[in-house]
Amino acid sequence: MPTKIVCYLGLICLLLCSGCGLKEGVVTKDSKSFLWFTGNTQNAIVYIDDLAPVDLSGQAVVSSDAGADNKGEVHYRISPGKHTVVVKKSGVEVVHRTVLLGDDITKEIRIP
Repeated sequence: MPTKIVCYLGLICLLLCSGCGLKEGVVTKDSKSFLWFTGNTQNAIVYIDDLAPVDLSGQAVVSSDAGADNKGEVHYRISPGKHTVVVKKSGVEVVHRTVLLGDDITKEIRIP
């Protein structure tokens, strides 16, 4: 008799534990941040860390919800973390900044 009760209790525990639908792993979205270059972006070349230089001339990004006055605005996607940003115009350094970007953060870099 006691073995029958132990078997029933074991079967009930097995059914309860297996019916939980345990999922392993974590699903996360892609980490991304943006540098938002505003101001006079003509003839501006951006150096971010040790990456290849980016020429901002002619790369204005116009969004549908922005007004017509956003000429010269450029969004550049970058991974979150600490980055050194240097902007040069005609070989002269006009911006030198170290930025710390979190996930889904946009940091504005104003170019004179």
